[in-house]
Amino acid sequence: KASTVPYPPIPFIITDPKSCGRLPQLINSFTFSEFESGSENLLTSIDAIKPGDSVILFTIGNPQFTNWSATVKSKLEEVGASAANIEALTNGEPYILLGRKGAPAGAAREIKATAAPANQQEIELSENITGIFSDGIMTSTLIGPATQWQSLITDVEVSELPQTDVFGFNVLGVNNNGDETLLRNNETQKVVDLSGINAAQYPYLRLVYNISDDVNLSPAQLDKWQVIYTGVPEGILLVDDATNATREVPEGQVVETSFGFKNISQRDFPDSLNVEYTLFNQSTRTSNVSNLRIMSPAPGDTTSFILSIPTFNRTGVNNYNVFVNPYEYPEQYYENNIFDYKNYLSVVQDNVNPLIDVVFDGNYILDGDIVSPTPLISIKLKDDNQYILKEDTTNINVFLRKCEGCDYVRIPFSSERVQWYPADGENDFRIEYRPDFTEDFDPGKEKYIYTLRVDAEDASGNASGTEPYTVNFEVVFESSITNFYPYPNPFSSNTRFVFTLTGSEIPEEIKVQIMTVSGKVVREITQDEIGPIHIGNNISDFAWDGKDEFGDQLANGVYLYRVIVRQNGETMDHRETSADRAFKNGFGKLYLLR
Repeated sequence: KASTVPYPPIPFIITDPKSCGRLPQLINSFTFSEFESGSENLLTSIDAIKPGDSVILFTIGNPQFTNWSATVKSKLEEVGASAANIEALTNGEPYILLGRKGAPAGAAREIKATAAPANQQEIELSENITGIFSDGIMTSTLIGPATQWQSLITDVEVSELPQTDVFGFNVLGVNNNGDETLLRNNETQKVVDLSGINAAQYPYLRLVYNISDDVNLSPAQLDKWQVIYTGVPEGILLVDDATNATREVPEGQVVETSFGFKNISQRDFPDSLNVEYTLFNQSTRTSNVSNLRIMSPAPGDTTSFILSIPTFNRTGVNNYNVFVNPYEYPEQYYENNIFDYKNYLSVVQDNVNPLIDVVFDGNYILDGDIVSPTPLISIKLKDDNQYILKEDTTNINVFLRKCEGCDYVRIPFSSERVQWYPADGENDFRIEYRPDFTEDFDPGKEKYIYTLRVDAEDASGNASGTEPYTVNFEVVFESSITNFYPYPNPFSSNTRFVFTLTGSEIPEEIKVQIMTVSGKVVREITQDEIGPIHIGNNISDFAWDGKDEFGDQLANGVYLYRVIVRQNGETMDHRETSADRAFKNGFGKLYLLR
């Protein structure tokens, strides 16, 4: 009766279709057996028609008029049919009814055959269906946001007497998610107090004007609706030129971006503001969300702030989004508070292998070198990436093997002989291992050969190499000196002294005497001149230049050198090796050639 939009009284159901016709299916069809039987029949279809709505009924084929029950005829009278006209119908005769639900019996327009034979006639109906709404609504735009609601003022003009118009105002509260809640229903007063509405819970309102007139069908005219409220502060996000540019950085570097947030209104924000910033990785489709609170700016002022973006595990191209005050406090517009930059940050993956650096008592050794029975083994993991620091022992393994055929034994980091230090901005990750090989001493054993093995990964999971670091070394428990010879020999400009110390203690004194073949001492080199020494292979800092004690140049020829080594007041033994053919009983030869 209002919209004139057609509809089937019984909606279409797939399992028991009663609707037919072209889509959308708007016709309910019934065979004679379905007039009264079943839960959905002709009677229930007429019951489902809304009062005042128009209804069309037409026959197809032979609906067996003579067998229609009184109940069916009575039900048709509810849409304006004439029982007398239905009684007069013959089987197979065409019939069309245009009625209205609730109209008096006989008020409908009924079309029947006008010639004989009736069951062979064709009839038609052409009619306009008109409708008019007797009620309606008017909805306002979104009102707010507000920090405090005050009142609703309305003015409605009614021009008819007696008044047949019925009207009222609904007040809907709208939260930040857009959800609407009815707060005031059908208010009719010209001034409505809204101060009881919580603006923090409902920063927005929407008004609905309800109007109906079933008699004259003429709505009362709305002249005014006005909401009085206290407004909200308004801010805008400022971006400097350096921030507003794409960049490429190595993985692990922390990227800093600078912003400002300006209060362009005359109102204060209620408290500090939340800044939500998100880095979205396009490769992994994951977001890294962080938050920072900043001081809210006073009206006209700007709060500057810096955001730090971590890039570890964010390799590839990343989008960057910054949102100041993400709906925490109401503002008129939030679009001003957003910085959204696609493809903002390209993070280059850390795939460079770290290096393992191993020293024994502060010195690098070659495979097979001799070391102290109680050495300090320092292991460093050197990584070119200065941003991703190794701060734990994950995937760091140190093994020791005590003979060539023995199994490797892992050295636990919980051992009292092991200390480790995380990497920082100035130092590499470091392990200090202090083994005591004197525990392995066996008087019947000739040689003690050990193997150290180290494998490690940096904080990014890059291995130090395809194979672990491995070095063999020998421990000699007896304090001795061997392999003492000048290098180079012969020499022309200068020569240094190479020697090997064994045992666990550094000699108290080492002295080298240069002599002629007749035994005259021409130069004496003290330990202070030789420089620092350690257990294992040594080469002196001192380089003899072929001059005597007085600085005079010696003549070309053969000279002897004698080595005196004392420890605890006694001369240290000389340990014979195959490399000592030119160094016997503490004496050796050197050759000066120019």
